[in-house]
Amino acid sequence: MTEKNTGKNKAEGARYRVRNVARREHFQRRMILEGALVGGVTGTVIALFRLALNNGDVIRNRMVEFARTGGSHSLVVLGILMVLAVLIYLLLRWAPDISGSGIPQVEGEMKGLEDQCWWRVLPAKLLGCTLAIGGGLALGREGPSIQIGGMLGKACARIRKTNLTEERLLMTCGAGAGLAAAFGAPLAGALFSLEELHKNFSLEVLVPTMVSTAVADYVAVNIIGLTPVFDFSITEKLPLRLYWSVLALGLILGAFGVLYNRTLAAMQDLFDGIGRLVDKAVSSVFTSGDAAAGPSGRHGRDRKPLYKMIAAMLMAFAAMFLYPVVLGSGSYLVAMISAGRFTLGALAILLVWKFFFSTASFGSGSPGGIFLPLLVLGALTGGLYSRGLSALLGVDQVYIASFVILGMAGYFAAIVRAPITGIILITEMTGDLSSFLSLTFISVVAYMVADTLGGEPVYEQLLNRRLEKRKLTPQEEDIVEIDRPRYQKERTVDKKTRGRERRAIIFGDIHTGSYMDGRQVMDLELPPGALITSVRRGDRELIPGGRTRLLGGDVIEVLCRRSDIGPAQDILEKKCHMLTGEEE
Repeated sequence: MTEKNTGKNKAEGARYRVRNVARREHFQRRMILEGALVGGVTGTVIALFRLALNNGDVIRNRMVEFARTGGSHSLVVLGILMVLAVLIYLLLRWAPDISGSGIPQVEGEMKGLEDQCWWRVLPAKLLGCTLAIGGGLALGREGPSIQIGGMLGKACARIRKTNLTEERLLMTCGAGAGLAAAFGAPLAGALFSLEELHKNFSLEVLVPTMVSTAVADYVAVNIIGLTPVFDFSITEKLPLRLYWSVLALGLILGAFGVLYNRTLAAMQDLFDGIGRLVDKAVSSVFTSGDAAAGPSGRHGRDRKPLYKMIAAMLMAFAAMFLYPVVLGSGSYLVAMISAGRFTLGALAILLVWKFFFSTASFGSGSPGGIFLPLLVLGALTGGLYSRGLSALLGVDQVYIASFVILGMAGYFAAIVRAPITGIILITEMTGDLSSFLSLTFISVVAYMVADTLGGEPVYEQLLNRRLEKRKLTPQEEDIVEIDRPRYQKERTVDKKTRGRERRAIIFGDIHTGSYMDGRQVMDLELPPGALITSVRRGDRELIPGGRTRLLGGDVIEVLCRRSDIGPAQDILEKKCHMLTGEEE
């Protein structure tokens, strides 16, 4: 009887594995097709978005010329900027999730901390960014493009009423497609989605995302053209004898990246303070006789974002007269710096102005990203460094273009902490393949310096700040709490709520040398209710039990609730991905 039962169980297990493999293969083929669809739609939307921003740049330049003629012309431009401030405020009130870059919102959603309203975010983000950047704020299109792409993926999933696993995958595809279409960088788009958002490089995620980014880039270049975002060439490759200067530049960029992140937080605090101060002052005038009549008190509306937008537009108006070159993202400056069209002093002044104006623009809370502005700052730093080497040590200025792209890659690695994405992104954006070694070198150095100085990755910093401003559920508190064991305590959610929660499958790789390499499934200690449904070892698939031993190279599937996605990913990162450096 025992032998019969054993044979029957083996046969049932074999049939299950066959069905599961067939189901997975069908799912992956469907995801590739859906990823291509999301990529095509995202590529079209982002290409049109880029055209709108280009027209906005032209209109802004005309406004600057008009305002600088003086007299009533400047008052007309000021009035236009105030109207833009009000319109952006109304969009923020209608769709609060469009504030800032948009990447932290997508990251939060991937961790189960956010649930954005896609049909509000899409039109509001497109219009809000166009108005803000057209009005002169030094913001970028890349973060908004990632959020827009993610929301288009979510829209596809919600319209088709898919499960949460498919929705998250389509959001990853859309986010990568957004970056690919914004920068003409399909490989960087896929890598950023996997490295920064999905935190996973499994084939189930990688293949659909790469298809989506490739389709998005193809569609975008057919609308916009094949010209690289940074259209300049490197005439002289940096020789090995000057690689000591790459090390020194990496040290500078690492420290500068930490300063940037902290300045960004300080600017956000500054504009929050301006909003509160003006709101208090205006309220004291309007509430002298009636406490309910104040601007923020009437109908319970918070007017502080309006005052922040007005302050930002006043800042842009002042820059039109003082130093108009800092207005907008400044992508055109990169080619000018690479061509050596700025002196040492001019680069130093422009770097200081651009640094504070771009961080202040983002600190206002206006829709818009930091990706492109920080690359411009990196280019300015690289150009200034090259000019300094020439003045002090006589280094030939034919290498200035090389230092410009090194500055962009190193600064990106120090601020975002996604060095692989930074290397591929700069390579694709410049169309130069000759500097791969030096790009890798400076990215690693800048990354290590920023990490040693205790700087927080910028998008994690922005997400944490965003979460601090709203009341979290008990599950969300568990996800963001990092100083105590989160997964051993009992959840404070009733069974009905837990039963209604959507579930998703997340994928994880067992890295050789990690904590779980050679350990049993039970040692993983996933959140309560999370379950490992499959272990793939080469061409074999195992149906795991608690005593199943995991090995380096295994791929596992984890079924968990939406609120457990973040904790489960954190456990996989610490126990399955990080090397222990220990021998047993």
